[in-house]
Amino acid sequence: MSMSMITINFQNAMLTTTTSQILVQNGNFALDTTSALSMSGTLPFSSLYITSGAINFNVESGTSFAANIMVPLNAPGGAPVLEITNFAGTVIVTWPTAMGLQTQTLMSGDPITLNGFVN
Repeated sequence: MSMSMITINFQNAMLTTTTSQILVQNGNFALDTTSALSMSGTLPFSSLYITSGAINFNVESGTSFAANIMVPLNAPGGAPVLEITNFAGTVIVTWPTAMGLQTQTLMSGDPITLNGFVN
């Protein structure tokens, strides 16, 4: 299975509810023994749950945090769509394209298409 790493960088983010989700459509998080999720930063998560289409995490509502999440993504059908829910603050997503890395700021609950995504 062909896949590429995407980076999701939460900068001084705060959850507006207890649970947030990182959701992908038209693709899946391709976690296996050779490609895994990595996280760094201030991670006050009380729980973390990962499926092929979602990363769910809980942080006490109103808690600020910073996190850099790198996760492999497989999207054989074209450009995947990424959405992150229930946060205030800045989240920056970076993904590979044929022309190099593409970076875009993501707003809570406002899905973005990772145009030009290459596996």
